[in-house]
This record gives sequence, C-alpha cells and structure tokens, in this order.
Amino acid sequence: MRWGLSFICVVTGVCLTQIVTGEPSRVLGAQSCSTSGCHGGAGPNRGAYHTWRNYDPHFNAADTLSNDWSGRIAEKLGIADARESAQCTSCHAPMRHVDPGVFASTVKRADCDQGVTCANCHGGSEQWLLSHTRPDYPKDALARLGMRVLDTDYQRANSCVACHQNLSDELLGTAHPPLVFELDGLLVAQPKHWREKEGFSHARTWLVGQAVALREAAAQMERQPGGARQAEVEAILALLGASGRGWSAEGEDLVAAADAFAKRVSSQPMKPQQERELLARLIDDRGVFGADAFEAVPDEFRGLAVGH
Repeated sequence: MRWGLSFICVVTGVCLTQIVTGEPSRVLGAQSCSTSGCHGGAGPNRGAYHTWRNYDPHFNAADTLSNDWSGRIAEKLGIADARESAQCTSCHAPMRHVDPGVFASTVKRADCDQGVTCANCHGGSEQWLLSHTRPDYPKDALARLGMRVLDTDYQRANSCVACHQNLSDELLGTAHPPLVFELDGLLVAQPKHWREKEGFSHARTWLVGQAVALREAAAQMERQPGGARQAEVEAILALLGASGRGWSAEGEDLVAAADAFAKRVSSQPMKPQQERELLARLIDDRGVFGADAFEAVPDEFRGLAVGH
C-alpha cells in the first residue's frame, strides 16, 4: 500500500466526519471559540484564541502570499496571483477554495479563510462544540462527531506534516524555502495555546516526527525520485537506526515500516532516563554523518544528508 498526502487528513480542508444523522460537522468559525467563558477568557486554556490570533504565525499565514517573495515564486510557476491559487492557499489559507458546504449557514466564509484556523487543526465544531467541554465525554466519541483529536505525537505529526514538509519538485525549484519536518522543534517554537499532558516527552515527540517525516519523504520519492529527496530519506534512516528504539525496515515497504514505527513509538511512554539514553546514542553515532557517509546518495546531494 502506498500513501502520499492522501494518507493523512490534509490541512487543505476540514475533516467532515459523517455521524449517525448523516450531517457533517461544519465549520462555525473562530468566533465560536473566542467568548470569555471559553478560549477567549483568562486562565488555563482560556486564552487560546488570543494566543493564536496575536502571536501564532498560522493566523497570518495568508499574508505571506502578498509579499514580493511570494510574487516571484508565483511568477516562476506561471501563477498570476498567489493569493488566488489553490497551489499556494492549500497551506497558507486552507479554507479559501473549499466547498461552501463546509461552513455552517451562520458563518461568513471571509471570516475563516485568512490563514490557518481552528477548524483546520481541530475539525469543524458544529457537532461537538458543546460536548467537548464535558470531562466525562470520551475522545473517541468526539472524534466520531468530527473533532480531530491531537492527543498523541502520531496524531499531531499527521496533522502538521502535509504543510510542513511536502513540497513538489516544481515548488522546490523556485525560491520557496525548503521544509524540514521536525515535530518537537515546531511545537517548541510555536506559541502554545495548550498545556502538555502528564507524560509528555520531547524525545518521543521528536522520534515520532522523524518517522512520519520518513514516511512522507519515502512516499514522495516514489512519486518524484531525485537526489535531494534520497538524501533526506537516507539521513532520517540513519537517525532512526541510531536511536536504539528498534527501528527496522528489512524486507518491508519503507512507507509502511515508517508509519508502523511512528505508531508504536507514539504509544509507548518514555521516561527521562530513556530520553538521556536516546540522546547519548545519537551523539555517539554522529560518525554516520561524516563527509564520506551516504555513498548511495549522488555526490551533489550528499551534503544535504550530512547536514540534515
């Protein structure tokens, strides 16, 4: 089985889960989250809306499409206006070109298409908005109502990787910045509008993110083979092999093996001692990234693997 972007619930739209009634959980817009009694107030988890709106780069993601840099990229791709091209808005303004049926009748589309919104990461909330505040309401029930659950490293990685890693060769050939998906680094850099749960592990988050990155890179290499992508795949393989967490893809489809590894590691607790052991292994095995490493990668791309 092969997975590309279709394997994950890509941020280009909203996961509209059909429930028993057959009605989709449509988008209500950020205004449904921003009241003072919910995520627009003060206190733990209450200021999430303000953090996203005032500090999170995702809120202003669409503005990037108006600058000169985006204009030059669009010109190279033969795009008249990056702000109106689905090739650009699929990540920078995911709601701009989706079916109008995604939105509830009470919502103005223009209020939801200026950047990466609550619904793009959490799903349309029409069916689960009232239920998700109940501590006794199980997450799998909320998922059936259309909520995208982001409790595990694996779930988070799948929600982010589509826009934070996958670039076509055509887009890579422009001035678009290359993307390297590193889940833990992204979570650290992003202004938090959430609290990490007990048992959160930076090392496990990083490792799961690397496995998901490998899955996507391997799938894309099958569609668009090339030296740059091969360098990326070989570099992540070296990291996973050095982790000491039981990585193996012998005789297996690389895409499937990476996905299975990500799921397994995501479900396992990782104690501080195990985190230190993982870090020590990676430090001790830095030799695999030496100048003469990665002989399978073409010479002109070997530096990309060494510096990954």
